[in-house]
Formats: sequence, C-alpha cells, structure tokens
Amino acid sequence: MKKTSLTLVALSVYAASAFAQTQNLQKFYQNSKAGYKNPQSGAVVVAPTYDAGSDFKDGVALILRGTKRGFIDHTGKEIIPPQYDDASLFFEGLAHVTKNGKSGYIDMSNKTIIDFQFDEANDFINGLACIKQNGKYGFIDKAGKVVIPVQYDYARSFSENLASVKLNGKCGYIDNTGKVIVPLKYENATPFNKGEAIVQQGKEMIVINSKGKKLREIEAESEEKEERERAEKMRSKKN
Repeated sequence: MKKTSLTLVALSVYAASAFAQTQNLQKFYQNSKAGYKNPQSGAVVVAPTYDAGSDFKDGVALILRGTKRGFIDHTGKEIIPPQYDDASLFFEGLAHVTKNGKSGYIDMSNKTIIDFQFDEANDFINGLACIKQNGKYGFIDKAGKVVIPVQYDYARSFSENLASVKLNGKCGYIDNTGKVIVPLKYENATPFNKGEAIVQQGKEMIVINSKGKKLREIEAESEEKEERERAEKMRSKKN
C-alpha cells in the first residue's frame, strides 16, 4: 500500500512537471519580431508578429505591438489584446496597467479590479502594492484600500517583509503595517536581499541587517581604489 501511494505521488509530480513545461513556451525573435515555440519540439506555437514579448509566467506572457501592450496564453491566444500604454505581468492574480496617463489593476479576464487613479503602480507582494498618487507614495491592498498612508516622498516595493521609504529627505524601512523598523536617517536605502541591505549615511556606504545594525562598510568606489593602488605602486618603486 505504501509503495502504491509513493508511486502515485511520483506520477502526480511528474504530471505536474510535464504540464508546467507546456506552459513555459520559449521566446524567440525572427526579423526583429517576437514569437514563441515549444521548447521540447521546437515547433512554433506563436508566430513572430510582436515587437517584443516577455517570458511566460503562470501560463501568460506580456506582448507588445507597436506602442500597446497586451497578454497571450500558452496557446498563443490573445486573452487581452494590446491596448495598454504600459503593463506588468500578473502577480497574485493582478497586473498593473496604464492608459491615458493613469495606472490601475486588472485580472486575467481584463476586468478592472482597482480603478485607473495612480501616477505609478507596482506589483503586489504579499498582498500589498506600492503606488504613487498626487506626488506621494503609499501602499494599497488588493481591494484598492490604502493600508499604509500615501505620504512618502519615495517608496519601494516590499522585499523580505520590509519596504524602504523616504520622507523629508531621509530613508529607512517600514513593515507591512507601516511601522518604522529601521529609522529614517539615511540618504539612500536599497531593498533587502538575503537579510542585508545597503544604505548611505553621509558619504559612507554600509551594509545593515533587518534590525538596522551595521554589519560592514562598502569598499570605496573603484576609481578611488585604483588611485590608491597607483599611489602605493609609486611609493614601492621609489623605495
């Protein structure tokens, strides 16, 4: 019985993997036009008629015709014909798209889920998206409700549960409730990656952890480093 169960699990995993492969068509270019082919057989599934195209994600690819963006599925069907001035891939079931200078969010049926009201919009990550409205940045949920006030001079999307924000010329990090986790005291702040982020404090570039603790300094810019090395070589020759 146990062996049979394991066999069924293995077959299920194999089937899921095979199905996933059929979703991931391979992009190619011919005569400066983008199309898609089956990565196993090489057969052309989507003729190269688009000016550009993305890789597939969740069975959908973003395509460009002229200046307009739309979406195709893995069969090559245009599930959303090119009509948007800008667009992203789908994240957590929604894609941010732009028309007439304003951004909003649609689902895969092209239904508008969050109205076109933003100056900028970003992908949803763990249920929150960074948006810009009336010159300020904040965060909304998937219902379009503002959950972190639109008050920042600049903000980045969440990465490892923290988002870098800028207010009154200083940067720091907040959590998904808007609570300040790392004080806003830096000139610049990058997203966290593997528990670390790079921040600028004055002329100093340092690496911090998610608690704001300094871990190490970043080496001087390459030109300054090369200048020091040249000076060291000159001193060595004189000696």
